[in-house]
Amino acid sequence: VGASQGVRGSGGALVEDAEAAMRVALENAGTSALAVAALHGGARVALALQERHPAVGGLCLVAPDLDPLSLVRLSCPLLVIVGAEDTRLPRAALAAAVAEAGGDLEVIDDAGATFHRNLPQVGRAAAAWLQRLAGG
Repeated sequence: VGASQGVRGSGGALVEDAEAAMRVALENAGTSALAVAALHGGARVALALQERHPAVGGLCLVAPDLDPLSLVRLSCPLLVIVGAEDTRLPRAALAAAVAEAGGDLEVIDDAGATFHRNLPQVGRAAAAWLQRLAGG
């Protein structure tokens, strides 16, 4: 007998789930701010979370699947990490949007959208950004 894990949420349900996770993280850490990292389509949820909550003190978007123009209105520190071989978003438009938002764009050499190669570089880039965000 199998147990159902339920139906995958979408849109508003994903944002509500992220808000609940954020509340738990803030409570457990005893802090008033946190950084949010998102992969692919999760970038849209991260943007919605940042719009709703000033506690989101930074966004790290890895291979985001979104309109680059949605980044220009951000008011928090931003890191966007993409693979050099990821052609889903026009690189020039993405770079311009990240720059307008005051963020950083990290391009991982010899990697595509799923980072089958050079995944450790993604972790190092995110860790260095978090260190700078924390004032270190």
